Amino acid sequence: MNLLVDIGNARIKWGLQDGDSWTDGEAQLRKGRAFKDIARPIWKDLVQPERVIVSNVAGREYEKSVQTWIKRRWKVVPEFLRSQASLCGVTNAYQVPERLGADRWANLIAAHAYYPGPAVIIDCGTAITIDALDAAGRHLGGLIVPGMDLMSAALVGSAAGIELTDPGSQSVSLLGSSTESAVAGGVLYTAVALVDRVCQDLRVELGKATSMLLTGGDAGRLLPLLDTRPRHDANLVLKGLSVFAKESAECVI
Repeated sequence: MNLLVDIGNARIKWGLQDGDSWTDGEAQLRKGRAFKDIARPIWKDLVQPERVIVSNVAGREYEKSVQTWIKRRWKVVPEFLRSQASLCGVTNAYQVPERLGADRWANLIAAHAYYPGPAVIIDCGTAITIDALDAAGRHLGGLIVPGMDLMSAALVGSAAGIELTDPGSQSVSLLGSSTESAVAGGVLYTAVALVDRVCQDLRVELGKATSMLLTGGDAGRLLPLLDTRPRHDANLVLKGLSVFAKESAECVI
């Protein structure tokens, strides 16, 4: 059994892979919490995994805390997915391959393995990232823009008179009747317009058979409004880690 862990900026997602069977764990909020305080209650009764495979975008210090806790708990050395020039049939477009985020790399690996043909991956989290992949597994590059919470925070920090209590809790309509609802609607429709336009342009470039894949913590907020009708795959990073686990004899970190 393998423990697969996706450590994002805001959340930690995890799952268990045992051969071809798959079990999802409950996602945990990460921001401001030590790894040990998250891991101890959710994994206290977990049988020792054979391998622990991790995608981490929370920085080196957080990675060290993950290594320390897992080694002490199970005497297992965790394996961290690293972006590189090529891996599991995917070729990295970056001139400095290791600069590509591990989560984006895992998404590309998953898209190539699970969705044959060209693909566009939209990951809506702290940042919104869009990556394109051709049918041969060549990463064509991508875009990074602030996620919806960051857009809201930028307005609060830069524009006098705008105060938001919890922008993510606002009900959204096309036009807001308060500052809070106007910001919430503006941010949501900005993200929707960006994703729709980029996906439309990439579909022209890559072909009508291109898979449009939507993932990330804010995917559910965008999905009902998107004209491009992407497929929602909440576990794309974890699927990429599972592909790496299965193909590790051929894929070296």
